[in-house]
Amino acid sequence: MTKQYKVIFLVVMIAILTGCASVGPGTISRDRFDYNATLTESWKRQILLNIVKMRYVEPVFFVDVGQIVAGYTVESGIAAGGSATLSNFNTSAAIETGLSGKYTDRPTITYVPMTGNSFIKSLLTPLSPASLMFAIQSGVPVDMIFKLGVASINGLRNRSVPIAGFRPAEHKFLRVVENLHSLQTSGAIRTKAVKSKDNQEITTISFWSKGAPKEIISQVRELQDLLGLDPGADNYSLVSGIMPENNREIAIQSFPVMQLLSFLSAKVDVPEKDISEGRASSGVREATGDIAGKDKFIIKCSDNKPQDAFASVMYRHRWFWVDDRDLESKRAISFIMFVFTLADTGKPESLPQITIPAQ
Repeated sequence: MTKQYKVIFLVVMIAILTGCASVGPGTISRDRFDYNATLTESWKRQILLNIVKMRYVEPVFFVDVGQIVAGYTVESGIAAGGSATLSNFNTSAAIETGLSGKYTDRPTITYVPMTGNSFIKSLLTPLSPASLMFAIQSGVPVDMIFKLGVASINGLRNRSVPIAGFRPAEHKFLRVVENLHSLQTSGAIRTKAVKSKDNQEITTISFWSKGAPKEIISQVRELQDLLGLDPGADNYSLVSGIMPENNREIAIQSFPVMQLLSFLSAKVDVPEKDISEGRASSGVREATGDIAGKDKFIIKCSDNKPQDAFASVMYRHRWFWVDDRDLESKRAISFIMFVFTLADTGKPESLPQITIPAQ
């Protein structure tokens, strides 16, 4: 390499290293979305795995990602040297250059097992009726919330989950859900948090009736009749329980996440051999009585890895998966992820942690 080209090469490498001196900003767009996609995928697979495990009567266990600390290191070095030799009338010159670089991506990920108080709050405590109603107001489909999250409203009972023995939903309960769905679509339901006289926060529910179209007024009147509500009241207090104390209250008894997982586990397509040998419970495949007449949730089973799966896990040497074209099943899995957020209402406690440096 001639002297001229060596000098040009040295200048170019210095410019490259100078431009790469700061790696932090450039990693944000990559890491933020990559970690988002990876954590979402791991949550889907973890939920799916626990649903399948419940069908095989195995313990439910969740591990949360507590913290991700990404660390980057860039090291570079440049060495240059030259020499000249003069002998008689001959002159020679040489330039020696050296370039070294090192890039290290070493994130530290902390895993937190869901145990103790965190397990009770997230899996065993019934969902907050107020949170469910605010979710409805924010646009989460009311039929999805009532199908999976509500056990009863003003004494009208939803279907029971398998752990308590299957029982279809009452007709009046289904009719309430149909009316609520129509009112939600029309924007006729309002949920509001207010302060009571003793400075306690209460949640109220009101329905659009004054000045509303005749169809909405008719739906509100039918809903009030089904729930035994005072038709002259402007709003109703939301309480947690099976039955209200008076006709100005709406009492909702909700399911905990554990019961949601238990019901969905009954829809896992396990091999008949595992059922006949007593390795898995028999499950439930009800034909009628479902909300809106459509509950198509199913977790499929196959010996080979699925090619078009929304989520898939390997368990007991078989693949269990949800088809990416199965919207009902995808919504159910996504709803479970959503209710975990609703159940997380307390401050984090000190729990055992597993920290694994990813190198």
